Amino acid sequence: MTNSTINKTTMLDTEKQKMVYILSPSFSGSTLLTLLLAQHPKIATIGELKATAMGDIASYQCSCGSALLECDFWKTLQKRLHGQKMKFAFDDFHTHFTSSNVVWNRIMGAQVRGRWFELLRRFLLEHMPNLRSEYQNRLSHNWVFARTVTDIMKRPIFLDGSKDVNRLKYLLGDDRWDIRVLEIVRDGRAQSNSRRSKNRRFIPSFKHAVKEWRSTIKQMTKVTKQLPSEQIYSMSYETLCEKPSKVLTDICEFLEIEPLDLDWSNIDLKKTEHHILGNNMRTKTHIKISLDSNWKSEVTQEELGIFESLAGELNRNLGKRLNTNYES
Repeated sequence: MTNSTINKTTMLDTEKQKMVYILSPSFSGSTLLTLLLAQHPKIATIGELKATAMGDIASYQCSCGSALLECDFWKTLQKRLHGQKMKFAFDDFHTHFTSSNVVWNRIMGAQVRGRWFELLRRFLLEHMPNLRSEYQNRLSHNWVFARTVTDIMKRPIFLDGSKDVNRLKYLLGDDRWDIRVLEIVRDGRAQSNSRRSKNRRFIPSFKHAVKEWRSTIKQMTKVTKQLPSEQIYSMSYETLCEKPSKVLTDICEFLEIEPLDLDWSNIDLKKTEHHILGNNMRTKTHIKISLDSNWKSEVTQEELGIFESLAGELNRNLGKRLNTNYES
């Protein structure tokens, strides 16, 4: 066995690994949902398994409070993975579906598109030897990584909060997983406003943010419409914030695990040690859930007109599907 070829029987056994995958546009509550579900003793997570936006590893802090490079959990994980001849570095988990080869990366990393493009992509992933090898290697890295994390944490269900649509599509095509999808969506006006937030290095215009949101929702629909109802649970960010106890109870029922009797409006994150990657919310000691409605005062009438022309109907239809009022 080599680093570039990992057999499917590398890990503990070939039993399907249970996974909860959070699917959503960015800035739609995925980190909040991840932190809430991480309270459950049967759910193991490190947040976003694709791990693509961690920045300077030397200064990155694990959610447990330790520096990432000094955290006992991450050092144990690294040792276990290296013991299985897996490539793993803190600045490259080898779990993101990309390639150093420019041409392969354009095939494997492209956004979800129409039926004919996806048929062509599937054909190339299955029949171009070098691309196929790299693709299968990434699939195996994800599976072994998740199995190792669940073994270390002694929790049987792995949660991936990566959100990415294309990533979910690839994982759904790997029969080593038993995947349940949690789809969380936020009013597109609120999401677009957060997307152009001033604390980002790249600040898109509101119009650009709306187009990005619209594209993501359409890609999500292409994938989720193929899933049976028993494999996906859809919710709005607004309902999660307004009725956290009900939503979390419903999710536990969906996942066939016992619900937790917690005050979801004020969670003490330090009662359970976490090792979660993602935005700064993961470093807080407490979470008090409240609905962020700042967009209502920050989005101008002109911007509301832009949103209506580009995505108003899509937003309203989404609200109807989620039993949430997204009327303009």
